[in-house]
Amino acid sequence: MKRMLMRLRAAFTPQAALLLAAALLLLALGGSLTDGGAQEDLESRVERTLSAMEGAGRVQVVIMTRAQQADSSAWGQEDGTAEVPCGAVAVAEGAGDPLVRIELEQALCALLGLPASAVSVVTGTTGGK
Repeated sequence: MKRMLMRLRAAFTPQAALLLAAALLLLALGGSLTDGGAQEDLESRVERTLSAMEGAGRVQVVIMTRAQQADSSAWGQEDGTAEVPCGAVAVAEGAGDPLVRIELEQALCALLGLPASAVSVVTGTTGGK
């Protein structure tokens, strides 16, 4: 158990910097998720990011959104409403490894600004998407 905790601690420090950079990139490149194309684009970018993580293998992501009153600082939108992420599911080939699953969950939370309770990572095959 102590060995596993040491491995987890070692994984968090470099990963935190990478996730922060990825989240900032998504915010900088992001726009409104009001149309399906933008949501699919976000899902594709998240899939590519998660698939690049060591041990993850292929990853497929579905992001659920909800309408939210937006001000000028939310997703770079004018005043009005915008679709914002409210939940996410990732199917990853490598999620059978508990450390990989934890890293994928943390990455999804960081990239989408979601709490851990709104994110699920499961093991499975992605069908070569």
